Amino acid sequence: MPSCPTRRLLLAGLTATPLVPSPGLARTRTGALQTLRVGDALPRFDRLKPGVRTYLRSRQVGEQHAPVDIWRRETRIETIDGVSRLRIVQRWDSPTSVAERDSVFELGTFRPLTHLRTSTRDGARVVEGFRFSNGGITGLDGVADNSRIGFSVASDEPMYNFETDMEMLQTLPLAAGYAVSIPFYHPGGGAPARYLWTVASEDRLPGPDGREIDCWVVETNYNDENSPPSRFWLAKATQQFMRLEARAPDGSVFRKYLLT
Repeated sequence: MPSCPTRRLLLAGLTATPLVPSPGLARTRTGALQTLRVGDALPRFDRLKPGVRTYLRSRQVGEQHAPVDIWRRETRIETIDGVSRLRIVQRWDSPTSVAERDSVFELGTFRPLTHLRTSTRDGARVVEGFRFSNGGITGLDGVADNSRIGFSVASDEPMYNFETDMEMLQTLPLAAGYAVSIPFYHPGGGAPARYLWTVASEDRLPGPDGREIDCWVVETNYNDENSPPSRFWLAKATQQFMRLEARAPDGSVFRKYLLT
């Protein structure tokens, strides 16, 4: 599997059943299931602030709870080929490997344009480059040593990049009862599909200064009705991603925490 901290990534090889929600980007009517389409202007895109965020990812099996790796995710606004773009650059460091991601998007909509993934383990380096388009995802030309140069997956509609779901959730109009269908694809794995995300509850988490932070708790089961949902905590005031908990098919629990 190409990346994979959460149960969604562990389930990436399964074919999901698309949802059939009502049309239109999320409206103010609380509780109605909404449909998000790639290219829609995202009402809270400005909540996604440029800067570097660092996360600790851990895994618990029974009573054993151990760190897995450290994620560094940087959000940038850059001029690329003369056009202002959103760029998200990631680095995942573990004791045995280094993984890097470099993703480019359309400003205001989060429409994915390109995605470059480089993984290094035991001295072996693998490069995977992808291009997102309205008709599907293909191998990215002009990338040296691209192992996905002949790759092609068709989709009935444009897809968002699943490897940047943490940042994308921060741009949505989260509120009590909010529910939305989002078309996502994990580059190189599984099939393009729609997934249901809901604001399931509210919670408070301790912040860096000890004061509690009011959060929305957003859930998705990644189209697996037989498994418990993965839960994402996002601060109400800023919509900053704070925490994740996801149970894998083997019963282990992955957690992700914002460090800085």
